[in-house]
Amino acid sequence: MISDNNIIPEIKTDRILIKEMTIEDIDVVYDFNSCADSLAYIVREVFTSKSEALDKLNYFVSANKSKTALWCTFILKATGEKIGYGGLFDISTEHKRAEIGYGILKKFWNQGYMSEILESILQFGIKELKLHKVYGVVTPGNLASVQLLEKNGFTKEAHLKDHSYGRGRYFDEMIYSLIVNN
Repeated sequence: MISDNNIIPEIKTDRILIKEMTIEDIDVVYDFNSCADSLAYIVREVFTSKSEALDKLNYFVSANKSKTALWCTFILKATGEKIGYGGLFDISTEHKRAEIGYGILKKFWNQGYMSEILESILQFGIKELKLHKVYGVVTPGNLASVQLLEKNGFTKEAHLKDHSYGRGRYFDEMIYSLIVNN
């Protein structure tokens, strides 16, 4: 949980503005979650309606308000285009840990945006939230996410067999973590 005196700031990278998710971000949530390629490694059904996106977005906004998450939208500074979303969630101040999750719209893949974004979110979590551990859950085969996490100092901590169920089957999940020695 984020402390009461902490608000979610705007974070800027060279090319990206990372800002708190609002109800106006429904299109980027729908566009990401309605693309089967985007969800290839995520245990979630493909959205078929904006009402599904609104439900997900309401969950994100509510988690931000309860200070158990830092869900943000990623915006290209040059054009103002929303290119994805993600952040820290399941934030525990008691255990000083959080999970990190992220997604970029397919047309923005392989342009280095997530490297900038992940580094900035991690720095915020470590410096401002005083996190000791940040972890990501990745399904096998998601090489881009594994490489991104490893590039940022994460190491594989576990491989959980048939850990989650979705889309009519079970998925293995791997836990990658970054331990910060504060």
